[in-house]
Amino acid sequence: METKVRGAHFFRVLGRLQPGVTTGQARAEAAAIAARLEKQYPNSNTGRSANVISFHQDLTGDVRPALLVVLAAVFFVLLIACANVANLLLARATARQREIAIRTALGASRSRLVRQLLAEGLLLALLGAAGGLLLAWWSVDLLRSFGPQDVPRLNEVQINSAVVVFALAVAIVSTLLFALVPALQVTRPNVNASLQEGNRGGVGAESTRLRGVLVVSQVALSLLLLAGAGLLIKSFANLRATDPGFDPSRVVAADFVIPRGKYPEPEQQRQFFERFLPQLAALPGIEAMGGASPLPFSGNDSSQSLWIAGRPDPGLGNHPDASNVTVAGDYFRALRIPLLAGRVFDRRDGKDSPRVAIVNEAFVQKFFPNANPLGEHLLIDQPKDALSVEIVGVVGSSRHDSLAVPPKPEYYLPQSQDPGRVSHLVFRTSVANLSGLQAALRRVIQGMDRDVFVPELVPLEKMIGGSLAQPRFNMMLLGSFAAVALLLAAIGIYGVIAYSVAQRTREIGIRMALGAQRGDVLRMILRQSMIIVGIGLTIGLIGAFALTRRMGSLLYGVSAHDLSIHGLVLILLAGAGLIATYIPARRAMAVDPMVALRYE
Repeated sequence: METKVRGAHFFRVLGRLQPGVTTGQARAEAAAIAARLEKQYPNSNTGRSANVISFHQDLTGDVRPALLVVLAAVFFVLLIACANVANLLLARATARQREIAIRTALGASRSRLVRQLLAEGLLLALLGAAGGLLLAWWSVDLLRSFGPQDVPRLNEVQINSAVVVFALAVAIVSTLLFALVPALQVTRPNVNASLQEGNRGGVGAESTRLRGVLVVSQVALSLLLLAGAGLLIKSFANLRATDPGFDPSRVVAADFVIPRGKYPEPEQQRQFFERFLPQLAALPGIEAMGGASPLPFSGNDSSQSLWIAGRPDPGLGNHPDASNVTVAGDYFRALRIPLLAGRVFDRRDGKDSPRVAIVNEAFVQKFFPNANPLGEHLLIDQPKDALSVEIVGVVGSSRHDSLAVPPKPEYYLPQSQDPGRVSHLVFRTSVANLSGLQAALRRVIQGMDRDVFVPELVPLEKMIGGSLAQPRFNMMLLGSFAAVALLLAAIGIYGVIAYSVAQRTREIGIRMALGAQRGDVLRMILRQSMIIVGIGLTIGLIGAFALTRRMGSLLYGVSAHDLSIHGLVLILLAGAGLIATYIPARRAMAVDPMVALRYE
């Protein structure tokens, strides 16, 4: 490596810290070195800095926000499930309140009764944990297949002893937290009140309030998850609808590497391409073909600092960067990148011709906002002298890294003047059978040189789809958790209202015997349910506006406070609450007053 070059600011190095040295200390030392170099070499190092991060942070940096959102979703679903189980245990214990009161009157201690109720709750939790582990074991392969490749160690995910121990620990802790409250609630030493309440068949006010609080929490947490899932769904839809700046339909791409050991000189590489590309373009079914380095959505990027000839030079260290792409053949026609002004590369742009470049629309907007760029010269920074190239064309801007990243200022150089750079081939085809094209490509390459690797053809749409893998994964995971949360919340609402109707059967019968109509009973039950749901929706909406802003880095083209999403979620949860309420409400309307009056 040339040690005297000071214009290369793209290096990333890997090192191991000495024992006792923290990442923060290393970062401070690197910053001090960068500051010293800036003073010593102002022409090349002005504004340049150095940063030190942990290797773990480098690996997980892009996926960390998504993993934290998924972790929060798992925690919320756990809370909703625990609230559901707590409601079930409370209802069951309340139904046994008379039995518990009798046992207390006969001398049973409160601690013994609490232990029995906790044991019943623990049994439910362990059965649930076992079922959850079986479901997790079945879904691990599904998780791997849908997960993006850039999630670190995703292929190592498995159900092992640590996962089993963790699941059992969560089951035990959940039991202590959510089964203890109902157990303490129904074992309070108030025997006479419990016996009288059991005779009336009524519902204890405190038990009713506690069940209401649990359902409110379920509704609120469900709204948080549904709002997050809705935002990710809308964001993903926006990404899918984003124009990449070219037409990927019927375009296939392939990695292509010339063996540098056999073709070490730029002139040899240029001659290879001059013989190679026309043979590929003549293959049956090829409408247009070209080459590029880097290719959009290939995971690679290249940039270089430059300046505009004739403008005041701010100094080498202050030159702006622009992405650069080396292209060959009919690259722009193959991708259908529109020509907006000037011309594309052609035979005039040979190795001995004046150096030329094509810029994209984003480049023009940044460097020539009120001027015609054609005929202007770019001064591209090089290790020795700057390379001067004339702008001969302007093309539409295209996205390179991700659909979520706006097009960058970009300039293109012809492979005939910048040999050895092309690393990808692109073909616009009129045939659907890629196997035939693959075989033809193999024949051409092996006919020219058997030492050249035959690449595999990949549809460009698939490469673009790969950039959507992480957003799709986030959407599917959070959407799945939100669907489970919605189902659990609906079950919770149904359970509370159904239990309330059963406990108030005698009261309902008295009301109907005194002249209440079925519609009055329906409105009474719906009012009880909608008050609970309304409180939960209000709390959940406040929480959603507070928490979804943390998802900003995961969203594209949608605000974290999108009113349409939050409004739709409110309607969805309110509708689920109405449906969950209507079934027990119909049962209440069908109560026979004479039967109800005899109900215990």
